[in-house]
Amino acid sequence: MQAFRPFGSLNIEWPGKEGKHCRHPPKGYVYITFESERSIKALLMSCTHDPSNGGQWYYQVSSRRMRNKEVQIIPWALCDGNSIRCPSPKLDPSRTVFVGGLHGLINADALAHIMDDLFGGVVYAGIDTDKYKYPIGSGRVTFGNQKSFMKAVQAGFIEIKTSKFTKKVQVDPYLEDSLCSICNRIVGPYFCRDLHCFKYYCRSCWQWQHAVDAFTHHRPLTRTTKSSRPL
Repeated sequence: MQAFRPFGSLNIEWPGKEGKHCRHPPKGYVYITFESERSIKALLMSCTHDPSNGGQWYYQVSSRRMRNKEVQIIPWALCDGNSIRCPSPKLDPSRTVFVGGLHGLINADALAHIMDDLFGGVVYAGIDTDKYKYPIGSGRVTFGNQKSFMKAVQAGFIEIKTSKFTKKVQVDPYLEDSLCSICNRIVGPYFCRDLHCFKYYCRSCWQWQHAVDAFTHHRPLTRTTKSSRPL
């Protein structure tokens, strides 16, 4: 990736490139981390900018195998991963929501602004990243009061519309390691987001509590999937 070295000191991670197995070829993208923000600005100034296509950036690279190939550049500053709206906030996991299906162009400040406009009371927003510190399409938002938190949970889904994209995102309670709210003896890996329950359950307590006809349609959330599934 010599094409990017003129812009400054950098580190390149190419997922799959280190593998030798022919069944797992390198991915069609790379992560480039510059030591200086000025390097990113210089790179973007050398790109072509297409405002009609969502404001995307493109840069031409050449090698022995190809000439003048246009590749898309998606800038991401590490500081964009967190947004703190209150000085030294005490982040309460019980007032935190998981937001899934985020567009890659949404940073923490934008997420905090959107959620605060809709529900109010946002004290923190964070974007989840992979081992390369790049967004993975989900985030967390913490509220300073229970009313705003519950409004967000009850919404379930919200639609984000911008000049660059329209995206429907999922909003669920943020799950943490917790004891079963019924027996208080063993870990409760299942959470019921229905307002009649809104508790953590172990498997036995879930099946006992939800054997009642009025609750059989409830579906559990788990930390591993963040999606509903029958037990």
